[in-house]
Amino acid sequence: MLEQFLKPYRVLDLSDEKGAFCGKLLGDLGADVIKVEPPTGDSMRFRGPFAGNEVHPEKSLHFLYFNTSKGSITLNIETSGGRDIFRTLAGKADVVIESFPSGYLASLGLDYPKLRDENPRLVMCSITPFGQKGPLSRYKAADIVVMAMSGYMQLIGDPGGEPLVPGGEQSFYPASQYAAVGIAAALFWRDAISGEGQRIDVSMQEAMITYYQEQTPATMWCKTGQNLSPIGAMGGIAPPCGIYPCKDGWFSFSVVTPEEWDTLAHWMHEVTGNDEVLEEKYRGGFFARIPHRDMVNALIIEFADRLSARELFLEGQKRNLAVLPVNTVADLLEDQQLNERGFWVNLDHPVVRELRYPSLPYYSGTSGGAPRKAAPLLGEDNVRIYCGELGYSLEDLSVLRTAGTI
Repeated sequence: MLEQFLKPYRVLDLSDEKGAFCGKLLGDLGADVIKVEPPTGDSMRFRGPFAGNEVHPEKSLHFLYFNTSKGSITLNIETSGGRDIFRTLAGKADVVIESFPSGYLASLGLDYPKLRDENPRLVMCSITPFGQKGPLSRYKAADIVVMAMSGYMQLIGDPGGEPLVPGGEQSFYPASQYAAVGIAAALFWRDAISGEGQRIDVSMQEAMITYYQEQTPATMWCKTGQNLSPIGAMGGIAPPCGIYPCKDGWFSFSVVTPEEWDTLAHWMHEVTGNDEVLEEKYRGGFFARIPHRDMVNALIIEFADRLSARELFLEGQKRNLAVLPVNTVADLLEDQQLNERGFWVNLDHPVVRELRYPSLPYYSGTSGGAPRKAAPLLGEDNVRIYCGELGYSLEDLSVLRTAGTI
C-alpha cells in the first residue's frame, strides 16, 4: 500500500453531515479518524437512500460514502461520564472536528479553551453555518439556507426566473475542504514551528462565497451597481457556450475564437444544410455573436438534434472543438480515463459487501489519497479504543453501556 500523508495523526470526528467530508478527506489521506457517535448512532446512518431499500443503520449509502477510512466509537457526551471520557480522548488526540451549534460544546465544558488546558497541542476545527462570532453565529441552517445566504443561488436558474439551489448539498463541500486544509496547515505550524495547537473557525456561508468569485460579484456591484443574475444552461458570455440537448442526451459546448466558429459553422452546414449558419454576421470572435445569441442557440439545437453525444464528441475532437458529453453515472463508471488512473476503488463492507467509491482527485508517486476501508460499523472500535488505549475492561464497557455512556 502507498504511504499515507497523515498517518501519525489521531482525529476525533464529532461532526454531522456539515463536516463529515472533512473527516473523510483526512481519513483517506491516512489520519486515524475516529467517528464519535451517540450510542444510537450518527443521524446520517438513518438517512436514505439505503442499500437494498432496507432502512438499516449500516446500510445508509449517505453514511457509507462520507465515512470511509474512519473508525467508530459510541459515546454520549451529554453524560458526565461521557464528558470525562471525551476529555481523556481529546487529551491524546491531535485534532477534534465538530459542527454543533455555536456554544453547545461550551455548555458541556468541552469547548476549545477547556480542552486546550489539558492538551495545548490540540487542533480544534468548528464547522458551522455562520461561524463562531457575529449576529448569526448561533443560527442553524440547512444547505438551502447557506446557498441562499451566500448569494450562490442568484447564479443558478434561467434568466428572469427564480433562483434555484443546486443538488447534492453543495454548501457542505467547500466548508469541509477549507476545514481539512486549515487542519493540515495548523498541524504543520504546530509540528514545524510553534509546538502549539490552533482553533479553526469555518463559516459555511463564507466558504461558499469564495467558490463563485470567478464571477466577481462584489467587484461588479462596487464598480457598476449591477447584481449578478442567472444565465441559464445556454447563457455563457460566448455564444455558443453552455449545455445543449442532442439526440440521446446533453453535451457541453464552447466556441470562442473566429477559427473555432468557422470550423463549427461548416460542420453545422454539412449536417443541416442550413445556409443561415454561414452568414457573415456570425463570424469573428464571440463578441460578434452576442447580439444574435438566441439565433445561434437555435442553430446549435437544430444541428445537435441529429447527432448523439458520442458522435458530437468524437467528431468535435477531430475538428479541434471543445465538445464534451454530459456524463451519466454509468458513463463515469465505465470511463477509460478514470479507470486507467485508478480513480474508482472497490471496498468491502461487512454488511453491504462490495461498494465502489471515488478516490481523492490527486495522486503522488509515493503517497495516495484513496479510501482505505469502508465506513465503520457502529461502535466497531469501542474495544480497541476503550480497552486497548484507555485501559477499560470488557466488564467496564458493559457497565458504561448500561448507564447510557457508550
